[in-house]
Amino acid sequence: MPSLLRQICCLLVLIALPLAAHAADPMPALQPLQASDLPEQCGCSFGEKKGVPLIFWSWENDKQNAVIREPGGLRKLTLRSEKYFPAQHEPPRPGDRMTLQLAQGNWSIQTVSEVTASCSAKAKSCKGTDYRSHLILQWAGRQRTEMRGWGRCGC
Repeated sequence: MPSLLRQICCLLVLIALPLAAHAADPMPALQPLQASDLPEQCGCSFGEKKGVPLIFWSWENDKQNAVIREPGGLRKLTLRSEKYFPAQHEPPRPGDRMTLQLAQGNWSIQTVSEVTASCSAKAKSCKGTDYRSHLILQWAGRQRTEMRGWGRCGC
């Protein structure tokens, strides 16, 4: 019986090792988007350090997708949810909030943003809305990291 128990334990270890190694895969770090990564269209950029975009989301042409740069290159994410609180205003007002849920493959990213500055409806030289953002990144449904940052939407 001890021999059978030892064999079963060895078999369980052999099965568990690849699973444990996969579970320990670290979340890839998002890399800053380069100017060449950003499409020339209307959208929103989000990042942790001001002016260094990690996520770009575009709503043009009903594509509703985003792009991030990970160590393997660019990855497109699909918009799963877009919500505005209390309601979407045009132009946005300071204090208005917007949430986006983006996902693809192992990535799930949520942005929770609050308008800090926007242009008045009559402004001719002002283009865009600034946000204070909270970014929630989740990798493979298990690893999660949060960062405070910024957002900017415009054309």
